[in-house]
Amino acid sequence: MTGIRPIAVIGTIAALILALTACATGIRGGAAQLPAPLPEGTSYTPGTTGPAAPALDGILVDDTPVDLDALAAGRPLIVQFMASWCSSCAEQQSVLSRVAAEYGDAIAIAQVSGDTDAAALAGYLDAHQVAQPVLVDHDLQIWRSYAVTEPPMTALIDSEGHLLKLWPSGADEQKLREQLDRIVPHDG
Repeated sequence: MTGIRPIAVIGTIAALILALTACATGIRGGAAQLPAPLPEGTSYTPGTTGPAAPALDGILVDDTPVDLDALAAGRPLIVQFMASWCSSCAEQQSVLSRVAAEYGDAIAIAQVSGDTDAAALAGYLDAHQVAQPVLVDHDLQIWRSYAVTEPPMTALIDSEGHLLKLWPSGADEQKLREQLDRIVPHDG
């Protein structure tokens, strides 16, 4: 019987660690994924042309209200319009993950979901390990302001809030990198 007690203690400790980790990281797609403040002295090359980007006022999956300024935090912003049922969106998530890994904190990425099923969206975010803030757009108001008719669609907004590029059917990774290289400073 004495062997059962240490196992129970270890199990309890493991469950506590998992619970604390879940609380610390927050809901996937929530406010915990918003970008940190921009380091002092960071600057970007503005896009040469482009109208002001439509508003991105909305609510994240954890009910946090956000706007374009909160999502971009002074950086160029990639906006991915997606839905949990969209197979091409899953492919685009791989592109976003690679771009995020390469550019790091120099850019911001946000997703706008047209899902009405919160459970399906949460499952998608977990299955694809989405590490960006996700706005819920049940009534597709944000989608319409960007002329999205079906996902995926990718938008690039410069650090000054100008809409530089829209990619219906999602961004080609190489073309997205070319656009980012024009506006994101490089070390060296």
